[in-house]
Amino acid sequence: MSVDFDLVVVGGGPAGCAVARDVADAGFRVLVAEEHAGVGEPLQCSGLVSARTLEIARVSPGVVRRSLHGARVHAPGGQVLDLTGRKTYAIAIDRVAFDKDLATQARGAGAELWIDARVSSLEYVPGGIRVNLPGQSVVSRLVVGADGHNSLVARWLGLPAPPERVPLFAAEVELPGCKDNVVDLFIGRSVAPGWFGWVIPTGNGTARVGAGSSSINPRGGVGPHPRQLFEYLREIYPDIFHGLRIIKMTGGVVPVGLRSRTYGERALIVGDAACHVKPISGGGLYLGLKAAGICADTVVAALTADDCSRAFLSRYQRAWEAAIGLEIRCGLHHREVFLGMSDGEMDSIISFFDKPYWRRLILKYGDLDHHSVIAGKLALAPPWAQRFMYGGLKTILHSMGALF
Repeated sequence: MSVDFDLVVVGGGPAGCAVARDVADAGFRVLVAEEHAGVGEPLQCSGLVSARTLEIARVSPGVVRRSLHGARVHAPGGQVLDLTGRKTYAIAIDRVAFDKDLATQARGAGAELWIDARVSSLEYVPGGIRVNLPGQSVVSRLVVGADGHNSLVARWLGLPAPPERVPLFAAEVELPGCKDNVVDLFIGRSVAPGWFGWVIPTGNGTARVGAGSSSINPRGGVGPHPRQLFEYLREIYPDIFHGLRIIKMTGGVVPVGLRSRTYGERALIVGDAACHVKPISGGGLYLGLKAAGICADTVVAALTADDCSRAFLSRYQRAWEAAIGLEIRCGLHHREVFLGMSDGEMDSIISFFDKPYWRRLILKYGDLDHHSVIAGKLALAPPWAQRFMYGGLKTILHSMGALF
């Protein structure tokens, strides 16, 4: 049977386009099948990244909206932990432009990009996989699923759903009072059970705002919808949200967990499809792009060796776990404790760390992409504080995870 492509990437987001770019650059025939009418839409990300994320993405400086110099963590009881420094801790980007830049890179390397090309099914055929699209089908030697938390490719491979999915409400807004370069984070069971709320300044009196709610509820039952949580957040913080006008509502789902298998016969998954997401903050761009580079290397090696077997592709699992598995496992451990925390425990730990020594330590070692670094430094706390290290401390790490 004739083969149309060496690789079909299902999903034209950042991870998918990065894989396509690198494999096409190695001289292989690559197709990216994007289900939506345009790359980057609909927006489903807060667009908060580190400088190193921009570097590994190789995107233009034009995607940068605003450099951010810290965070204010709002505890349930009203205390605010001010973690504002001088250096840039995070960057608010134009996420749509970011995605389009990576898609342009993929096309520039020789990959084809089809939009409005929703993959309906996959089936093995001699020498490859038939990828069924609207009105046509193509055959590829190998398929990469970069198709999000509800990945068709993952389901076709028989992989279980992510252990946890966190629904988010988010919006781009006009917010006249949002004039500084500091992110506001809100924790507490009433405002964001099992997650957090946020305000990210994007310049010129605009911001990205939102809230999430964990699908894992230790007390049982179904929690409130994230939109309801955000409206409540506006009510209890009227000074912060005064004059807010929604420009555009967005949202999404954060897959949380560690997938024990992200490969199969002639197929791999990457990015959100593979839970390459920070469990503390939900950020997926840095880990997804790191994994995308490993995925591309595996694909190139498999195509070059003409061995797309499950056994050969299993090297991908070992490689990405070695590179980013520690961060995911560390985040999952923190998250497990966080889910069981009461508002009173959150208030206690915020109060403890609201001292000059601890603020300086957090600002010095805080890292948006490597939460395990600050966790290790905070383990040096006095013995009674170490008691929180394996309990309440995870709360502060969770809330700061959106920035550090």
